[in-house]
Amino acid sequence: MPLSGRTLPVSSELRWLLDHWQSDGRWPVPEAPRPTSAIVLIRDSADGLELFITRQLDARGVEDRNRWAFPTSSLRPGDVRKLPLAGWNSARCARALSIENKSRALHHFSAAARITFAATGILLAEDVDREIVAAPQTDWRTTRSRLFSNEVTWSQVLRDRDLRLRPDLCKPWLRWINTPTQLHRFDTTYFIATVPFGQDVDFLSPNETSAGWKRPGQVLAEVGGDPDRIGAAARIIVESLTEVPTVGAAMAQIRNVHPLRPEIIDDDGDWKVVIHTGKDPHSKGSLRDRAVAVGETDNDQNPGFLSFSGDDDEETTDEENDDS
Repeated sequence: MPLSGRTLPVSSELRWLLDHWQSDGRWPVPEAPRPTSAIVLIRDSADGLELFITRQLDARGVEDRNRWAFPTSSLRPGDVRKLPLAGWNSARCARALSIENKSRALHHFSAAARITFAATGILLAEDVDREIVAAPQTDWRTTRSRLFSNEVTWSQVLRDRDLRLRPDLCKPWLRWINTPTQLHRFDTTYFIATVPFGQDVDFLSPNETSAGWKRPGQVLAEVGGDPDRIGAAARIIVESLTEVPTVGAAMAQIRNVHPLRPEIIDDDGDWKVVIHTGKDPHSKGSLRDRAVAVGETDNDQNPGFLSFSGDDDEETTDEENDDS
């Protein structure tokens, strides 16, 4: 099904806000979307492809909607400062995301790997022998908790263990910039990745979210058409994986990762989300690239460290809800 022009129902929470703003006659000034990354782990099973999906609590604590979602986090400066890197450099990451901002591209890949490790324990990195990490260390749960609370940076975790990030283990799948009418706006790049041999998922959440492996068809059957059970972006991702037979087939797909920019329309008194393919707000000239110390040439197979300046952000909340 073509995504551009598709309409979806809005959640009851967003409908309440839209009705309130319409009756008041004043619409909010949209905030700038916060850049975020999300991870969709996939694996092969006897019954077909499975994905690792969470059932997310309402972020504001109003009610437990058991909304299906994927581990998501805002970008942090510590994701890229002195980042030990192997395989792809920032230029290759930018090509994979179809953007020109190389530092922003690598930042998305690194944040995706961080939330993968923090939420699931899966480490998308290689060791000093240039082997993909196969067996997690026993003390990593404490480290993961400290990542959630921003007590330690992702690049520091890798450096302390002589590990290097492998961006090529993440595949960009979808980019979603939620509607201007949202109270909190996010520009989220969703990545898919598979579990490296020898590793197992060990789910950890800072907000009592549960999670597990599901076939895409199971998820769609359970949520039905209810927008309160699953957000628009998560639904589109699950739908896109229903006909994919294996992990290999998913990783081999050529994906259009130009941003989807949904808008709200009033369809004869019923609010709808309509999806459009929009211009990339992170292309050349719209964001200032920070200084990249090394690893900017395409033929550099040993990028080493990416160095940024500035202090870390204050504590951020992971597994944010960025859907309409």
